[in-house]
Amino acid sequence: MKRLSAAAIFLPTIVLAASAIAVPLDPPAVSVIGSDRTSITLDVTAGASGAPRGFTVEWMTLADFQSAGGWPADPTVAQGSDFTGVPTLNVTPGILSFRLDAGTCVRVLLGRLFDETGVTSADREELDEGTEYVIRAWASGGPGFEQSLSCPTTRGVTLTRGPNDCTVTLGFWKNHPENWSRVASLVLGDVTYSRFELLAIFDQSARGNGLISLAHQLISAKLNLLLGAQPPSLVMTAIGEADALIGSNVVPPCGCGYLSPGQTSSLTKLLTDFNGGTLGPGHCTDPSKVVGTEPETWGSLKQRYR
Repeated sequence: MKRLSAAAIFLPTIVLAASAIAVPLDPPAVSVIGSDRTSITLDVTAGASGAPRGFTVEWMTLADFQSAGGWPADPTVAQGSDFTGVPTLNVTPGILSFRLDAGTCVRVLLGRLFDETGVTSADREELDEGTEYVIRAWASGGPGFEQSLSCPTTRGVTLTRGPNDCTVTLGFWKNHPENWSRVASLVLGDVTYSRFELLAIFDQSARGNGLISLAHQLISAKLNLLLGAQPPSLVMTAIGEADALIGSNVVPPCGCGYLSPGQTSSLTKLLTDFNGGTLGPGHCTDPSKVVGTEPETWGSLKQRYR
């Protein structure tokens, strides 16, 4: 039998050991780009080596962070979530997965993870109102890849309820046009209506036309948001669905559009609940102190809630 040299004996072992060495990953960058009362919006950007196995975001209140003397060794003390799959709720245009190529940026909404997909976490609840948080992230490890170091700790603050973070009803907006005198127009569906036309719609009785009753609540909801009310995500979804359902229909008396009440009733009820304070931040306790809306467009307002 031919004897193998010592080098030949050890060569396979060396090759196997080399193949088992994991590639170290660069940490991602995290920046806070906005917040509301219950969530903080982040941009997570992969480092030069990407995040091929996804990434983890960890957060805790600044008060707890300072009390612990920094990030605790016990991973159960801080809140966190692994982002490894495909998001379907808060989607970043052009990004199909939380597994990122080098330099790729994805948007993450801490506090709005309850219905998100591609996320592995028990910490899916809303954040506390008016609270400062510390946040960090790292690229996840896995076969062939070594978990990165954490990025530098960043801070984000949820908003507190302001004097206008409340809602008033259709009746208030209809009877107090001076409180939204700065609003020159609103879009309902695909059609832009002037202030004069909006007032005419408010004065139009629905008489079994679901389009009119939906328009009444949709106008009121958009005015409440322009006033400063912070909406739950399902309200923003309902507003988008209402606009899509209205489409090119022109609301009477400005046109002859019609939708059956059966088509509109669920959306009309949800928006009514929001305007009336049953859903969302609550009804303004003293409507007489409701101040006029800012001179802002509905288009610019939508950008704030994306």
